[in-house]
Amino acid sequence: MTSPKTTPSPATSQDALAHIRMRKAQISKQLKESTNYIKMETNRMFAPPPEATSKFGTFMNMVDQGIAVYDGVMMGLRVARNLRRLFGRC
Repeated sequence: MTSPKTTPSPATSQDALAHIRMRKAQISKQLKESTNYIKMETNRMFAPPPEATSKFGTFMNMVDQGIAVYDGVMMGLRVARNLRRLFGRC
């Protein structure tokens, strides 16, 4: 009984080493691609908003920043409340 995902076993030790080196190179390439993708997405997510070119754009950026501050404060209050429940009042 064989597993569904098997790789052919090399006949000699030289073939085995070559197979291991080839697989290592493939995995290293995949890891580098994943790392680059994660870096690009992280930079895109945390990039500052584009500069506003009009008064309305400037106003909308200020509203967006205000909402972000409000959201941060509310999350902080929820975390503090849950920590108090967990550890009790000191």
